[in-house]
Amino acid sequence: MDITDYVYSLLRERDIVLLNAYPGFGKSRIAVTIASKWINEDGQVLIITRSRAEALQLCEFTKQVGIRDKTSIFLGRESLCPFNAHNSKQCFLYRLSGRCRVSKTEVPLPILTCNLPELLSDGLCPYEVNEALAYQLPIVISTHAYLSSPELYSRLINIIDNWNKPLAIIDEFHNVAAGLEESISISIDELRQWALNGNDLANKLFNKIKNYVPQRETVVLRKFDVDDLLKGSETFDDRVIEMLTHFGNDLCAFTYDGKSIRLRCLSIKPIYDLITKSQKVLLLTASISRRFSYIIDVFSKPSYYIAIDSLPKEYQENLVVFSVIDVEFTHRNRLLKEYLDIVNKSIKVFIRSSPPAGGLAVFFPSIEYMNSYINYYTPPVWGIPTFILRDGSEAVRVIEPFKESARVTKSLIITYAQNPIGEGINFLEQELIGVMIIGFPLPQYSQWSFLKSHYYKRLGISGFATTYLFPAVSTTTQIIGRLLRDLDRHRKVAVLLDSRFYRYRKYMPKWLSLRMRPMGISQFLNASLW
Repeated sequence: MDITDYVYSLLRERDIVLLNAYPGFGKSRIAVTIASKWINEDGQVLIITRSRAEALQLCEFTKQVGIRDKTSIFLGRESLCPFNAHNSKQCFLYRLSGRCRVSKTEVPLPILTCNLPELLSDGLCPYEVNEALAYQLPIVISTHAYLSSPELYSRLINIIDNWNKPLAIIDEFHNVAAGLEESISISIDELRQWALNGNDLANKLFNKIKNYVPQRETVVLRKFDVDDLLKGSETFDDRVIEMLTHFGNDLCAFTYDGKSIRLRCLSIKPIYDLITKSQKVLLLTASISRRFSYIIDVFSKPSYYIAIDSLPKEYQENLVVFSVIDVEFTHRNRLLKEYLDIVNKSIKVFIRSSPPAGGLAVFFPSIEYMNSYINYYTPPVWGIPTFILRDGSEAVRVIEPFKESARVTKSLIITYAQNPIGEGINFLEQELIGVMIIGFPLPQYSQWSFLKSHYYKRLGISGFATTYLFPAVSTTTQIIGRLLRDLDRHRKVAVLLDSRFYRYRKYMPKWLSLRMRPMGISQFLNASLW
């Protein structure tokens, strides 16, 4: 029995199945194949994945199992409109001006919903077609973002409520396992205007931050009531109202860094409700090792955990993970010259010992630390093509040129841990042959993280492990997972430059922890890594 048949047989017996397998194992293809089996037994399937790009990729996979004409992509207007229309009014104006040439209102069935250019050339609106068919077809593909918006989430739930045999598949589950976290910044001028309009919540916030300059971001307001929120809220940003009404019953707090107010919210309720309303649930991840499987205990339905703990033999032989065990980069020491020099020497060794062609990536735990290093060694010269990714919005502009360069010569990209390269981007052949992570990527301690830790404790799960260890291990797993494509044909190396990687290896998936080779910094600086 192959893994897909095995998982499907478990879904017949269990309400929730969580499959943890290494990046590149084929979990998304498993999701589509199981969806095909489920609808053949008169069921309906909602597949939720991380991003628009992954949703479109899943839709492409449906062609291979013959269910493409039974699939709708349930995404926002902006995601599917080729002109990025934000709302129906803007869409209407594009059509009046002739920019958008959509002319048909009737949809002939069957139709291939995920071929957006083809729909448009046939005079159909990709957004309207998929929106309409989401209520008619048995398979709906959406993204995690739909769980965070009250309006979009209610539309998803309406679809499921009309199904008689719903199966929910959440791909990349590690991104939402600990809850949905959203934030929005509010300028002081906006806050002042809201207070002048008579809003009690804005007045409370404004009074708290007057003449107050925090050393770092701090929580200034945690408790509020609906009356304070609604009175004089006519000029409020709609997103603020959405967040407070959608997440307010769980955990919301206003933080202040001396420049702007930020509203932060965290909730596990949308995931909980989705799982509760579904007859069966399949959760797919690469980052929830067995020690973190307790996270799904917050859902009342009984669950079953499956782990693919071993890489194929040909992968094992070509992946080496060096873990430096006598250096630790903390918030207190990492900007000291001694530690910056260790980083610089380590990057030089990493570059020098690598093959003459292939991509290398260096990850810092934060944008601030990365910028500090780059500024300290300005201009940083390593003698090879170098790309610096400081912002996720630059990913498309930076990643493709880096890949092209890496195919023909040794090339370097420097970035930070929580960015698009770390997860979801596939690097083929020699486009990425080595990664270095500088410092264990723990979230920075703050009053907000303290509140999150207490929130998880109230749910009956570990506060420290869920708030700090889980995201750090998940980030590490995903980054090293970028090396697993075409690993049977190329030797690839990961360097973990911090003693905590090895100390917390028991929390990592076995395929990763078993590949770790501990060594001291002096040994590493003289090593031949490849």
